[in-house]
Amino acid sequence: MLLRVAAWLGKILVGTALALAVFLVGTYFHVRGSLPSYSGQLTAAGLKAPVEILRDKNAVPHIIAGSLEDASFALGYVHAQDRFWQMELLRRVGQGRLAELVPARLIGSGLVDSDRVMRGLGVYRKASESVNALSPAMRARLEAYAAGVNAWIADDDQQFGLELTLIKLLSGGRYKPDPWRPADSLVWAKLMALGLDGNWRAELLRLRLAQKIGEDGVKFLIEPGGDSKDSTLSLVMSAVKGIDLDRLYRGTDVPAVAKREASNEWVLSGARTVSGRPLLANDPHLGFSFPGVWYLARLVGPGFDIRGATSPGSPVVVLGHNGTVGWGFTTTNLDSQDLFVERIDPTDPNRYITPDGPRSFSVREETINVAWGDPVQLRVRETRHGAVIDDFVRQLDKLTPQGHVLALQATALDGSDTSAEGFARLGTAQNWEEFLAAARRIGTPMQNIVYADTSGNIGLIAPAKVPIRRKGDGSMPVPGWTGEYDWAGFVPFDELPRVYNPAGGLIVNANARLVPDDYRHFISKDWAEPYRQRRADQLLREVERHPVYGMIVMQADNLSLDAADMMPWLLKGKPRNARAAQVHAMLGRWNMFMSASRPEPLIYNAWIAELQRSLLADELGNELYDPMSHPNVPLMLRILGDKPGWCDDGGTRQTETCGDQIAQALDRALDWIARRHGNDMSTWQWGREHLAAHRHPLFDQVPLLRDIASVRFPSDGGGQTLNRASPSFRGNRPFDAVHGAGYRGIYDFSDLDNSRFAMPLGQSGNMLSPWARNFVETWQKLGYIEIAGTRAETARTALGTITLSPPSR
Repeated sequence: MLLRVAAWLGKILVGTALALAVFLVGTYFHVRGSLPSYSGQLTAAGLKAPVEILRDKNAVPHIIAGSLEDASFALGYVHAQDRFWQMELLRRVGQGRLAELVPARLIGSGLVDSDRVMRGLGVYRKASESVNALSPAMRARLEAYAAGVNAWIADDDQQFGLELTLIKLLSGGRYKPDPWRPADSLVWAKLMALGLDGNWRAELLRLRLAQKIGEDGVKFLIEPGGDSKDSTLSLVMSAVKGIDLDRLYRGTDVPAVAKREASNEWVLSGARTVSGRPLLANDPHLGFSFPGVWYLARLVGPGFDIRGATSPGSPVVVLGHNGTVGWGFTTTNLDSQDLFVERIDPTDPNRYITPDGPRSFSVREETINVAWGDPVQLRVRETRHGAVIDDFVRQLDKLTPQGHVLALQATALDGSDTSAEGFARLGTAQNWEEFLAAARRIGTPMQNIVYADTSGNIGLIAPAKVPIRRKGDGSMPVPGWTGEYDWAGFVPFDELPRVYNPAGGLIVNANARLVPDDYRHFISKDWAEPYRQRRADQLLREVERHPVYGMIVMQADNLSLDAADMMPWLLKGKPRNARAAQVHAMLGRWNMFMSASRPEPLIYNAWIAELQRSLLADELGNELYDPMSHPNVPLMLRILGDKPGWCDDGGTRQTETCGDQIAQALDRALDWIARRHGNDMSTWQWGREHLAAHRHPLFDQVPLLRDIASVRFPSDGGGQTLNRASPSFRGNRPFDAVHGAGYRGIYDFSDLDNSRFAMPLGQSGNMLSPWARNFVETWQKLGYIEIAGTRAETARTALGTITLSPPSR
């Protein structure tokens, strides 16, 4: 999300590199001075009792407190110490207040457009309402966390780092961080829900495709990959219909609503492990960035010892274990967002038609302040379904039929949502029943949550508000005035996908299909391709009993099973030249591992990328093809097998066969690689083009800062390997990895102190901190750390200890 914001903000800095060089000489010591102290004492209002923060040798805070509220206070304090600028940008995305930061005349309209969408959807307003839906205990944790952040902000000598210092300069000195509020912590959850359960823009894309290739063509394109045997539990339903709303897709193309998916998880019962106790492994996949999404922490106190991955801005350990129970997530890809075409009352434009007659729009006014510019006024209408998106998209023209508007209904925008509390309570559950009670409070985003405990139990629950539609499957915008397509309610909790202590002693999910064909409720048609899930299941069944190290090996696995499906087609025809013959011989011997040091993964990825473009771009046009540019092997296989007519290029006189397209795609791929790496294939390496690109959201485009602020290193893996490092397939470096694991956890229930944790970068968001990149080498060598030990053991090697105390009475 922040990387797309980066592309906008970075434009400011590219043109001022020389001035920035002079500035950096003077600010180097300022930035060094902004590094937080990991030792000291602070008196702070909002605490009930003293709290100790010990930073272990990896800069992971071990927070020792007398209550969860005080532990949350201290977590807010350490998050602010290490990641405040990241927290500040993220909350401003959700608030719709990015345009206040820098002048639009320097950057264009990108930030304003993002603000328009966030204000139009009312994301921060809904986060504020959700605070009031939480229990007093959860609100107390949020308030304590906010107090901890504010204790750090309030320091008169506080340095906010280079990022916010530059923003202050660009704003003419007007920028000053606002106090942190509980709603700011819920904004992150709202944005994640919009992205992880996000399909409303996919509905728009499908309508654009329908205009170009017809309804049957769209049905063919969106048929889910894989089949029932590849699923965790497994389902597919399909049907598409609707109207085209072409430009609206571009008008809502802002980072905060971009679709996010992909993660791995598996859990083994004691019958399948060397120790005789469960093992749980999880690695969530999100976009790469500097700093990363996750921050390791341990919260210790009476009745709790929670360790794992937190997200700066939130008081919750999102992924990890608590000494008794462990859990992990993958995204279900639930369809919980629908677009409704609302009919305006022809006799009164202030009303719209409902099944019960005309009803007045609810209307709210929004003002977007713009640095060095005039404020932007928004008048946003809402219907019974939700916000009218026509009201916050520029130059709408004829996006909807005359007399109609589009409204979005989404569980992520429910002001009564209690998901934050549900996710928090997972971390304190002591058994399966308490875990299910916590899960009942989760409405969005839908996650496949795996479970294990020290008593030897394993399970999975996928909690969410899953819409029950009166008609249709939510894949296209539908009429809103008839009531035929309305949501009739939500799937009862007891009917949601769930398994507990399965006879096989194994649960695995990697975003592929979750439920079987006979599951009675519709969840999604946007399941991920089945290859990672199939590979994990294959590896888990190959070994009778697994050790902890076996989980590490699996998380680092680089076999790409999509190649096993695709290779017979690629090598089917006779090579048409000597170079192609060399490739056929090379790939014929290839073991399908995506190794950074080998040429085969580079040739394969370039080949299938060119092939998909040749199969689809002439049918769809470049603009429609762009959001579908990531190679989809199941789709290509269906085209090659079932729609060979699509192999003909309509832009040429001759008729091309699928064999022609495969051969020509190889020639183009080899030409591209040779231009960059020479003609000797034996010297080509996947890792030279496949760098894991952890880009700084502000400075990646600034030559003088790029190599200091961003982190890049050659990476094994690919888009369909368990060691996921998915290329963007766009731009002048199309194979750089931009999406993959930002955290890996392996929890050993025979000895939870033996659990393993890993991140690719480090704890700090300050690019000059020694703790900003301290995990990079460990990550590349498949290394993990432990978060364990008594207070005395941690103190012996600690970087320092901070004591936070309430004011004396």
